[in-house]
Amino acid sequence: MIVEISEHGSVLKRDHECFIVQTPTEKTEVPAEKIDAIIVTANALISTQAVSLCLEKNIQLVLANWSGKPFGRFWVSTPGRATENRRRQYLNQDTAVAFEVSKDIVARKLKAQRKLLVDLKGNRKTPNEAINNAINAITKSLHNLNNLEYTSSFKQTLLGIEGFAAAEYFLAISAVLPKKYVFKERSRQPAQDKFNAVLNYVYGLTYSTVEKVVILSGLDPNAGIYHADSYGKPTLVFDLIELFRAKVDRIVVKLFTKKYVKDSWFASSEEAPLGVFLSKEGRKAVITVYMNDACENIEKESWSYCRKMMPTLAKEGQVT
Repeated sequence: MIVEISEHGSVLKRDHECFIVQTPTEKTEVPAEKIDAIIVTANALISTQAVSLCLEKNIQLVLANWSGKPFGRFWVSTPGRATENRRRQYLNQDTAVAFEVSKDIVARKLKAQRKLLVDLKGNRKTPNEAINNAINAITKSLHNLNNLEYTSSFKQTLLGIEGFAAAEYFLAISAVLPKKYVFKERSRQPAQDKFNAVLNYVYGLTYSTVEKVVILSGLDPNAGIYHADSYGKPTLVFDLIELFRAKVDRIVVKLFTKKYVKDSWFASSEEAPLGVFLSKEGRKAVITVYMNDACENIEKESWSYCRKMMPTLAKEGQVT
């Protein structure tokens, strides 16, 4: 289990083999053996004995800001389970094992995208050519993926398979939106339209959720399996967020098609006058939707996938 301390004025201390979590309103005792990680997102007092128990039991103790984005952590100075997990992670970044994990991530992403499009198609009273084209493109990509075997250039090949369907996918997403929100293409920094402005912001929230879980799991967020390493970039987080893009897309599409979105959600910036950004009102509304509809699920699924990855990464991979 993950213990989160999010109330200001809380105290974390040790009582033999248990943690005592004391908040301004209650006191809880949790056996150390039941805890996988502890994350502190509030101003709290942490005893040195509590830190010691974390290190003894190989429990990740992470400090994060109010949004859950980690900025520091404690780990034992002698080699242990986390060290071994990371060593295997580094050794398997370009092996057949990395290919196995990467292929699974891409397959899950494409299947989730296709499921979203099939659901959107079922909600339409008349046939939609853009949706049909995108479903066919994703089906073809999945066929190519299933037939793919490991080569040293697998990352570029997977990106090509994934990208083949991407343009058609977002054309289909655009086709189901109210006319005033239709967009020509996916745009990022900055967004060129209101839909992409919301999508970019929710993706950003998702990055924070996934990064927190990756760090709590003991894996190195900066050592990607699918995406190539880039200095200062959490590329393993980039890998795992692919699992949740369709889930986020579904939420954002609903905001627009159900007409929850308001013009007051958006603003421009003097630094990027041609871009579209969320206003304070828009950010608050989107954060509320994300926390209510997605955050907990994404956190649980990220944790589950990290645990699934660890024994896979422990395999002996061969670089060709």
